[in-house]
Amino acid sequence: MNKVTSLKVVFSAGITLTLSGCFSNTSMIMDATGAKKGELPAFQQPAFTNAQADFRKKLEQYHNTNQLPVDTSSYSSCNFNQKEIQDISGFTVFADLFDTTRKNKDKDKEKSLSARIGQDASSAVGQDIQQTYHWQGGALYASTIDCQKLISNPDASKVSFLIDTQYLIKTTGTNFNGTHSITEQKHVQRITPDHIVSIGLSSTVMGDDFTKDFSTKLILSLSNLKDPSFIYTYKKGNDLLIMSEAPSSPGIYFTQHFMTLNKEEQRIRSYRYTGAVHDGVGRSLNGKAQGLQESFGKYGSNLCFDQGELVQKSDCETF
Repeated sequence: MNKVTSLKVVFSAGITLTLSGCFSNTSMIMDATGAKKGELPAFQQPAFTNAQADFRKKLEQYHNTNQLPVDTSSYSSCNFNQKEIQDISGFTVFADLFDTTRKNKDKDKEKSLSARIGQDASSAVGQDIQQTYHWQGGALYASTIDCQKLISNPDASKVSFLIDTQYLIKTTGTNFNGTHSITEQKHVQRITPDHIVSIGLSSTVMGDDFTKDFSTKLILSLSNLKDPSFIYTYKKGNDLLIMSEAPSSPGIYFTQHFMTLNKEEQRIRSYRYTGAVHDGVGRSLNGKAQGLQESFGKYGSNLCFDQGELVQKSDCETF
């Protein structure tokens, strides 16, 4: 039986990434892409190779314990209240961003780029959808010296620390018969001045009458969203690497490598892999799909986008 999985990722201060799509079960994925269980793509960057080894290690720990792997043995607990931890983790920025975009839709010209991107994201899923963010708790760990640095000047870019957070996202809307979905996000972020590693679990529980649409209800009934997806992110400079395993396809690893080509206009190229197989290239500009979107493999296709809109062009932009 085929299953559908949606991955929503939040990593380091205020940066949000949503990965959504239809993933069949393991055998279907292997047939469609040629991917094999347990494989990851080969990268030339030593930092990526190290991140892949850490991903495998942390994933094995999660499978053995059914718990998010957290090792605080080399850290001290910093004396921060929950509001301060929310601010340092980026939860406050993220929650405020989406609240603001829903309440001030007529003030686009006054919004920052990130706020406008947030509005585009909320518009994409429907104007009638409301999401509320509920903090469940967190803790911050660092060396004694770095704890003192953060207390005197909470500039997270100049110290190394570990932050453990948990929150819920509650989604409601007029199309959902008054019921809701609740997505639970658990994250452990290891932040240094040089790079950021985030490990997360994301699971969603939906009400029986979450949607009136039969086809959507059928897809959701075949999904396995209630069991957590394991998501590992590594960020350094202009590179972001995301590796994940979904419960609907155990043993198959999904990888995305995002390269920021121009920070000012957020021009980004992304490479997608299933197992070790390169199966697509995406491009975006200012948070919207831009240019040629390539999918390889058995069911591959090429689509052209202009500022987030699907267009027909013989000379589609590539970068």
